Amino acid sequence: MKVGDALFKMMNELGIRQIFGNPGTTELSFLKYMPKDFNYYLALQDGISVGMAEGYYLATRKPQVVNLHSSPGLTNAMGFIYEALISRTPLIVLVGQQYSDRLIDEPVLYGDFIKISQGVVKSAYEIRNGKDAIKTFIRAYKESITPPYGPVLISLPQDIPDVEINEEKINVPKYFVSGVCDMSPIEFVLDKIRSANSIAIVAGYEVSIFDAYEELTKLAEKLNAPIYTEPYLSIFPIDSSNILFKGPLSRYKASDVVKELEKYDLVLVIGGWLNYVVFPDVDIGLNIVEVISDSKEASKRKWDTIVCNPKDFIIKLYNMLPESLNKYITRRENISPELNSDFVVDIFKELKVYLDKYTIFAEIPTYRDALIRTIDLKASSLYITRVGLLGWALSASVGYSLSGNKVLTIVGDGSFNYTPQALWSAVKYNSKMKVIVINNGGYLSLSKHKVEADWLFPSTSPWKVALAYGFEARESRDIKNDLKWLFEDDRRKLLEIRLTGH
Repeated sequence: MKVGDALFKMMNELGIRQIFGNPGTTELSFLKYMPKDFNYYLALQDGISVGMAEGYYLATRKPQVVNLHSSPGLTNAMGFIYEALISRTPLIVLVGQQYSDRLIDEPVLYGDFIKISQGVVKSAYEIRNGKDAIKTFIRAYKESITPPYGPVLISLPQDIPDVEINEEKINVPKYFVSGVCDMSPIEFVLDKIRSANSIAIVAGYEVSIFDAYEELTKLAEKLNAPIYTEPYLSIFPIDSSNILFKGPLSRYKASDVVKELEKYDLVLVIGGWLNYVVFPDVDIGLNIVEVISDSKEASKRKWDTIVCNPKDFIIKLYNMLPESLNKYITRRENISPELNSDFVVDIFKELKVYLDKYTIFAEIPTYRDALIRTIDLKASSLYITRVGLLGWALSASVGYSLSGNKVLTIVGDGSFNYTPQALWSAVKYNSKMKVIVINNGGYLSLSKHKVEADWLFPSTSPWKVALAYGFEARESRDIKNDLKWLFEDDRRKLLEIRLTGH
């Protein structure tokens, strides 16, 4: 059996039957072994292929494989790989390398991928001979799905797939990662709860990753504790209609987070990052207990932390809480105040009636909080980049839609112009996808920093670009009628809404 055959057989055994990439000469020796029942999803730029793989993972919750073209492809995609690292997305990044016996010569396309990728992947390996290929892939797969999840890179020299190995059958070992909570930290938290008069819960992305939404809701109701979402929200973890939902914490300043949470005696951070803000202007010195499977995140924090599966923690804590506990908890007033009406909020209000069957990918920094407070959201119905990477939402939403789900992508004009090529892949693979571009004429989110310069406001027409890639597209003249046009059928459409004058 050839190494190329063996790698694809292994992927098949692991339930991975698709690859995302943009191929070059160093990848073809591997891809020629791809079985006919596999899908190769082509992106027109290397980074977009990584974003698409992330989106497909979010839809299926299974690790994905990306195939990049040597040094140019890897370096093109590094922003997206970094996003996968911070968002804890399990990917195997296969990078085509020059011939294994010629690496010392450093020929064209060669790169020291292990050194290049430092800081943007969990681990990186290079296959130097056929017998190590299977072991390396298994190791990369296991590392990618060990909390904290993340991308693992494999450098694959182009001669290795053709190497003959003594394998008649590919045996993939079972790999179980439980992370269950023992009782001592549960009892520790229970003691904290007994002595607190007011408790708040901050819900993070792991609530969705571990499918703990219902358990978290029951816990909050038993405690009568308001629920916030973590500052740099990436996966919406709850049902926004729940009376206990208070809203998203500020992602800008740590002092804003402190101001909102200091009214509580105890803050339970479950599956999220509380100190992940744009401006960490103060230390968050509150009575906090953080529960997360991510040991790397937990080790950074000066407050009490528990590293285990957050769903298991919630279930065990809930079962140990007495039914009468909520009489000690200060009841909270109703949820967050109404937003002041403006043009964008009015757009979101008009949008609400169309969203029942759509998953949303949003990249509108200026209007993120308005979107969350205006529309009705379910658990895992909204995804946002965790690192502020422009262009991620469009790429990831295409990948998500490949699973057959309907997707609405809401981006600004600045975000759209980073990865418009993703629309080509949406058309190529017949995705069910709608796009709204809120065009504020540049980078409005930077205007609050009191820098005035014409280069902050590039003027473009995204709807015209979308037409070139095969989308139906128009610039809005009448919001109500144009939204009706956007959602009246399953055809791929883009609606550009200009804010000039509003």
